[in-house]
Amino acid sequence: DRGFVLHTAGGGWDTSMDVSESVSLTTSRDVIEAIAAGKGPEQYLVALGYAGWSEGQLEQEILANAWLNTPYSKNVLFDTPIKNRWQKAGEQIGVDINQLTTQAGHG
Repeated sequence: DRGFVLHTAGGGWDTSMDVSESVSLTTSRDVIEAIAAGKGPEQYLVALGYAGWSEGQLEQEILANAWLNTPYSKNVLFDTPIKNRWQKAGEQIGVDINQLTTQAGHG
């Protein structure tokens, strides 16, 4: 298993990669240890697990509209309670998440 920490930029952790000017992604233990010691990034989101795609699979899924893509929002990512994030992200692109279904209407 792998852990990922998406966090506000800065800190100089071992394996940080800048995602944008204000957000970084880190996979090294040092950021977790810093968070535990109260010396971590100002805001962070810890994710555990792994998802992988074969070459070109993600791009094909995006072209097939299998994903909803939204612009980055610090407010949605770090300031919105987790139970409300999905709805808030949908609102950014004018989608009411409550109207989505996994059922096709091919009557």
